[in-house]
Amino acid sequence: MTNQTPNFYALLIGINFYFPHRLPEGNYYKNLRGCVQDINHVETYLKDTFNLTPDQIIKLTATASDNPNQPQEPPELLPTYENIVTQFKELTAKAQPQDRVYIHYSGHGGRAKTIFESLKGSMGLDEALVPCDIGQPNSRYLRDLEFAKLLEEMVAKELVVTLVLDSCHSGGATREMSGDDRIRGEGFIDMTLRPTDSLVAPLQELAQNWQSSTENSRNITVVNGLLPEPKGYTLIAACRDQEFAYEKVFEGTERNGALTYYLLKALRKYGTEIAVENLFNQISNLVHTDFDRQTPMLIGETNRTFLGGQSVVASRNPPVMKVDITKNRVQLQMGEASGLKKGAEFDIFRFGTRNFEDSEQRIATVKVVELGASDCWAEVTMLHNEFRTRELHPKLREGIIEIGSPAVYVGPPLEQIRKVRVLLPDPLPQIPGVDVSSLPAMLESQKEEVENHSWIEFCPQTEKDENVNYFVSVTSQGEYLILDAKKEPIKNVLFPIKVDAPEAAKKLINRLIHITIYHNRWELDNEDAFSRLNGQLKVELVQSVKRQRVILNVDGKVPVLEKGAEDITLVIHNESTRTLNITALIFDMDFRILQIYPKGANYEVVDPKQERTEPLKLSLPENYEEGVNVIKVFATVDATNYHLWELPALDQDLQGRMAEVVTKASNEWTTEKVEYVLR
Repeated sequence: MTNQTPNFYALLIGINFYFPHRLPEGNYYKNLRGCVQDINHVETYLKDTFNLTPDQIIKLTATASDNPNQPQEPPELLPTYENIVTQFKELTAKAQPQDRVYIHYSGHGGRAKTIFESLKGSMGLDEALVPCDIGQPNSRYLRDLEFAKLLEEMVAKELVVTLVLDSCHSGGATREMSGDDRIRGEGFIDMTLRPTDSLVAPLQELAQNWQSSTENSRNITVVNGLLPEPKGYTLIAACRDQEFAYEKVFEGTERNGALTYYLLKALRKYGTEIAVENLFNQISNLVHTDFDRQTPMLIGETNRTFLGGQSVVASRNPPVMKVDITKNRVQLQMGEASGLKKGAEFDIFRFGTRNFEDSEQRIATVKVVELGASDCWAEVTMLHNEFRTRELHPKLREGIIEIGSPAVYVGPPLEQIRKVRVLLPDPLPQIPGVDVSSLPAMLESQKEEVENHSWIEFCPQTEKDENVNYFVSVTSQGEYLILDAKKEPIKNVLFPIKVDAPEAAKKLINRLIHITIYHNRWELDNEDAFSRLNGQLKVELVQSVKRQRVILNVDGKVPVLEKGAEDITLVIHNESTRTLNITALIFDMDFRILQIYPKGANYEVVDPKQERTEPLKLSLPENYEEGVNVIKVFATVDATNYHLWELPALDQDLQGRMAEVVTKASNEWTTEKVEYVLR
């Protein structure tokens, strides 16, 4: 137990009991059975861990009693709309800048006719959290714009906010639920006419706050419309829009929400200093293993510890999703849609590892044997350190590899390795102190000392030109030159490397590795002619001209744009009949790869026949005057993480390393790209 922490506050809301008033259409919110238990366990954990005093924990709960019309708690402690808003505001007023605030909600989520018609239109809907007394016609939802404003006020005061929503936070998440009482949500849209005022702020102020929060992302929202793009807080949500948030009996006879149960289990084991992304990688995969229709989401400020403000470097490595001891293999969250091929190798490290140069943290080496669209199965080929055995074929045992353990990309399969040949000029340039004729042998010998060296292979002078991907030559000025397969200089490599400069060979090899990874990812495409998703994703560069959309890349045209051009928008259309997870990456002219959409989340859930828009701010990297950029948009059916693909600019250190199928993998993903020249 630590000393009392006066700068930590918690707002805990759990609703099992909903007043049994039917809505005009005959719908109602059924009682739940695990939400109050969630909150009680969270309260106990926080008290035990941080020694919090009663004034640091605000708890609003509604527990069923013997009276079907009345909960156990007194009115002032019930999670009604009025009480929830009041406690949000009181907590914000009490806390001081840099204080930590934890908010946990377990209950129903829902949708209702909007009270913001000027913003959403007369047919618009509000996503909402559902207070316990919503069955009464004069009661109010805590609506999306209000919730966003309450959080924005906390962020504006520089509070360190962590939020967990263990609910079906969108009415859309409850389609086809078939009366399953394990699900926290209902499938209807509440059209009841309700009060149109707000206790949070005037409606106009709420609308202005929402618009300013989304002005750089147009209609993009996360948590399925409940919140705009998150800035300044960390959010773990129970599920995606089209999914369910489940509760069940995990231990004994008591029900708990799946997200809350696994969250507390991990926190008790690893503490709160764990990186939030590591924590999420474990609990999300445990939840998804239990309920295949529930995929938690991590959104917002992810490069920090859970419940704390300390910054940590996010791991760019896919986590272990499942461990199959009987088949001696693990499932990794990376698949065909990320360019993975059979034969790729990974090192599995202990859960929570941050320094992947520490070989003592390495558990096993695995090789990919089976590919899905967003995941793969990899067979254990070697165990390391204390797990090593004398057996010819290493076998997993219970507890060796934990769910969420990072998998570090070791080497690509043969088809992704790029061949390099040193093409010496004739006559050889004279460089003082350098035997130019020995460069081929010297470069090959030094390659093994460079991290990620397995991406490239130096081939002999006898290798046919058509088998070579890159050539390395030396100019008359004594500088290394990288050429493409046509023996043309690679474009946009601005700064020469002098052959006689310190660590020149290492710098050259790192460039070749970087360019190889960049080109492999650039060229990734779903080449299956029978893939059901191919052709169902449309990507446009659009300019607004006199309120009209002008498509700039029509018929494959590569537009030429000027630096700083305004009113350029990326428009992504999901023309399929499936809900897709959308991510957009930019392949910059300085060999940088960066996720540009969505911000603050790994992907955006886009329903069938819907579109998303992202305004583009066009800028040239330093020292560049013109070049070709490519925006690649990926669509997957299952959750994936393209942050793993990000690369820094050329010559900057790579942060870390890359990282029975029933459905054909190629039917579960697709990609489209748009190119433009920027001056």
